[in-house]
Amino acid sequence: MKNISYYNNSVTSGYYDIVFERKKGVQCAWHHIKFFYIKEKIYRTSKHLDIGCGPGTFLGILKKKSIGIDVAQNQIKYAKKKYSNKKIRFLTYKNKLPVKSKSVDSISMIELIEHIDNKDLTHLLKECKRVLNKNGNIYLSTPNYLSLWPILEFFLNKVSPVDYKHEHINKFNKKRLASVMRKNGFQILELNSFILFSPFLAFISFKFAKAMIVFDNFLTKFLPGFLIFCRLKKL
Repeated sequence: MKNISYYNNSVTSGYYDIVFERKKGVQCAWHHIKFFYIKEKIYRTSKHLDIGCGPGTFLGILKKKSIGIDVAQNQIKYAKKKYSNKKIRFLTYKNKLPVKSKSVDSISMIELIEHIDNKDLTHLLKECKRVLNKNGNIYLSTPNYLSLWPILEFFLNKVSPVDYKHEHINKFNKKRLASVMRKNGFQILELNSFILFSPFLAFISFKFAKAMIVFDNFLTKFLPGFLIFCRLKKL
């Protein structure tokens, strides 16, 4: 994964953490809703691993004993400075997870797998199986390309400092994601989509946008959300 341009210091140090801290605007609401949605899923763990941790924002709100890993040294440096403490550590990824085998209870990969090709994904999932405890779970999210995401991505590429057209090299929908995970030796425990209208309500009110995730969670039972959430267990 180390040669992928997205993770090769191409994103400004702490960029997404700075967006998160604004507490206003659609982009900020999007990250708040996404992170807190996944945080609520991780309730039974004594040691957590966040792969592709970026500037460390998610571990900062998870507030559990955890390790954050990324290949972008500038993001790890930022994360260490802001979020590192007695419970949270940050390490650089170099072809192998710098974690002992069967040493973590849970793993998160939040919008990571779309940035790596199938070969790297297979290697990463093999590493996840190695470090995960027997009954541990993986929690991941990725854009849902069987939703309105491609349209949203088109407009994001016009205004965002990150060019997602070149960053998102692996595209998933729920069916393909389930197939890939089963092929790599994982059992699907939960698979659904989330985020639909709520972040865009930040135009009205940031607090209102966050509160409306409840309405989004109802709507995405019938309509495809922008993101896919999946909870896995190794076979």
